[in-house]
Amino acid sequence: MSSLPRVGGLTRERIAREFDDRGPEVCRTEITLDLEANNPELLDMASRCARDVGDFTRIMTGFCMFYRLLTAEARAALGPSANRGDRQQLSLLPRVAPATRADIVKRIDSIGSQEFTREAITELERNNPELLLMAHHFAEDQADYGGVIQGFALLYASLLAQAAQERGILH
Repeated sequence: MSSLPRVGGLTRERIAREFDDRGPEVCRTEITLDLEANNPELLDMASRCARDVGDFTRIMTGFCMFYRLLTAEARAALGPSANRGDRQQLSLLPRVAPATRADIVKRIDSIGSQEFTREAITELERNNPELLLMAHHFAEDQADYGGVIQGFALLYASLLAQAAQERGILH
């Protein structure tokens, strides 16, 4: 079972409306600032992937929406007290450490990027199908579907690996 929040259909719809109502640029900027402060390794991975696959701004918007879905679901799981707008609270998702990122790179080098992506997508399908649905719908509108879906897989696997690492430290 995944230790990351399971995104529900209502959350997916609410965040899509948020991006539509507020505009993708405003949302992307807010989320990027959050990532800079709370998850710089993840931001760097997303940025590199977005540069590699083409339309940087558009792809980053998709990656930011993916991250926002997870944070929104994590906040919802905490209940009403988490929705007071307190921006100073601890990050709701694991902060990917450089060591975790290095482990992910080693894993990709050992099994190959296609197998790594397949494993991460299988994990998403099993434990977070609404998040996978968002990633799939976004990626299918891009010129490089494989590259974009690989980016989503990398982000998810990195967060999942960090969550597992943190769980191991706590036990």
